[in-house]
Amino acid sequence: MFDPELLKRFRYLCWTAQRARGRGLLAPRETRWSAGTAAIGLRDYAPGDDYRQIDWTVCARRDELLTRVVATDVDRDVYVLLDCSRSMGTGRPAKFQLARRIAAVLGYAALTEGARLNVVAFADGIVAELPAVRHENRVPKLLRFLDQLELQGERTDLTRAADVFVRRCQRHGPTVVIGDLLDPDGFQRGFDVLRGRGYDVRLVQIHDPHEADPQLLGDVELVDVEARTGRRATVTERAVQRYRALYAEFQTSVGRYCSRHGITRVPVACDATEEAVLLGVLGVKQQETRMSNLRA
Repeated sequence: MFDPELLKRFRYLCWTAQRARGRGLLAPRETRWSAGTAAIGLRDYAPGDDYRQIDWTVCARRDELLTRVVATDVDRDVYVLLDCSRSMGTGRPAKFQLARRIAAVLGYAALTEGARLNVVAFADGIVAELPAVRHENRVPKLLRFLDQLELQGERTDLTRAADVFVRRCQRHGPTVVIGDLLDPDGFQRGFDVLRGRGYDVRLVQIHDPHEADPQLLGDVELVDVEARTGRRATVTERAVQRYRALYAEFQTSVGRYCSRHGITRVPVACDATEEAVLLGVLGVKQQETRMSNLRA
């Protein structure tokens, strides 16, 4: 799953994101008016400001007191909730393969930025967990954890997983949910649990293009890959049209929910170019990648 050259590739992707000033699913990075080392601007001096932050060189030119604005590294947590239900095994290539790659590059970016990373795998509840890790030297541990994950469970139950998650993890931070949202009870309740407890939720929704337009007609056997049950049916053109309408309505409802609650959503097709997907979750578009390489 993760070849030896992967770390070099992740390092290049994160470097490209920094060059293109990509923010992606791990943004925003907190900025404070306090002591630090990286100056990002100037503002008018206010009583009580640290006089050591006054930029005397600029003050001499402008004849006014100006204070440096500095960005400080803050102690923050990043959470990745990864769907390991059996529906993630569908698609060509499988949605689960791409989901783990996305979790890996986000985890790599978080660790290299000094954040504390937690990865939680869920299906019909929480099925595996990588305890909080920090620093870039923990990247191999992250990759081993992701590589050992397997599809499991009898259904997707994000609500149950979220209930357990918010009790275990009390520190808030960016919380990225990676999955296909094919929860029989609906994804909204699980997201409501996370939002209600103050987590900053983001979404990577992975889908198989064939799910939107299945090429099925006639007598077929339909199999529920999670419940492992099947039934024979006769699929008509009218039934396919009805299915397409319901699937489009589902995707629209996901977009509407995320827009209403300010949730960053990145829809991903499992047959998309992997590099474009990974750069996308890091907040970089293809044209920005080309401009970044030109600047370099």
